[in-house]
Amino acid sequence: MLRINLKDKIKRVPVIYQFLRKLYRALRYFLSWLIKLIYFPYIESTKETIEINRDSKIIDLPILICSSLSVDEYQQNTYYGISHTLKKYANISLQKKLMATIEHGLYLSDTVWDADLSPSASGIVTFSKYRERIISKYTDKKVFPVGPYIHYANLINSEKLEELKAKLGRTLLFFPAHSTHWIEAQFEHLETIEVLKNLSASFDSILVCFYWKDYKPNIFSLYRKHNFYCTTAGHIFDWNFLSRLKSIIYLSDFTASNTIGTHVGYCVYMQKPHWLFEQKITYNCSQNVSLKEINNLRKSVLSKEYQQLIQLFTNHLPTITDEQYSICKFLWGFDEIKTKEELKAILLDLIQK
Repeated sequence: MLRINLKDKIKRVPVIYQFLRKLYRALRYFLSWLIKLIYFPYIESTKETIEINRDSKIIDLPILICSSLSVDEYQQNTYYGISHTLKKYANISLQKKLMATIEHGLYLSDTVWDADLSPSASGIVTFSKYRERIISKYTDKKVFPVGPYIHYANLINSEKLEELKAKLGRTLLFFPAHSTHWIEAQFEHLETIEVLKNLSASFDSILVCFYWKDYKPNIFSLYRKHNFYCTTAGHIFDWNFLSRLKSIIYLSDFTASNTIGTHVGYCVYMQKPHWLFEQKITYNCSQNVSLKEINNLRKSVLSKEYQQLIQLFTNHLPTITDEQYSICKFLWGFDEIKTKEELKAILLDLIQK
């Protein structure tokens, strides 16, 4: 209440209010410039980095001032380097400004993130016809399904990959449930480790791919004590993320996780069998998470598609079944993949004129 009163009082003095607004904008601009100065060279220097025991020196950027990192009109296009990856594949200048939004993950419910429904967006890029049908319920804008984004990413340092593959041998790759900027995922890591240890007899190596937000020494050290390799595909604003993730999946022979996520379809698309073991996961939300977002998360978990994935992937099978492939093809849009020319035509139509 005091903050609201103070703000109201300041607004009543236009000179002071305008000065503070300009100061705030100048501060944001300076911080964004500083982030670019530090962060861009770091990302460029690690573009060929693919490590099976990666260090934890990942720059955690304040998301509220990261809009300047995006060349596109919408900040979320920068997430995981998706826009960067699509433009690069289509031979479009990375400096071209995309006026459309890109869904950064696969939503398994009848919902669309509010930020992707911006009234000024020229269109929406997504995975599949499944998502196109849902999005079209909420907007008249044109929706462009392009299939699993990981298809468009290059592998990182093929020579290094083959060296790592030889070192690892037969490898189980595990994706733990992950946190976000505003939500912390918690589960019993020691329980997870026991499950992985029970599988270890069938593999030469176990590689754990953490989300950057959870890649902390107090967490990954638990896994390294049991001789598991630990890595990450990088920060949410690392434009090499998808290439690194593709390379990490490439190193594996079998994949697993304790929650459903976009990674499941990516693994199946790359012909890596996947197993889901159910584990109690608690999600602690910060005050920045709206009630609508929380309800959307609940809707996702309760959705028919989510439950189908659980039913199909909780069986520990050595190969990808027809049913598993079929549902991933439908949800992730395996049959929506575009050629370079087709993708270029789509993106050019959405570029700022």
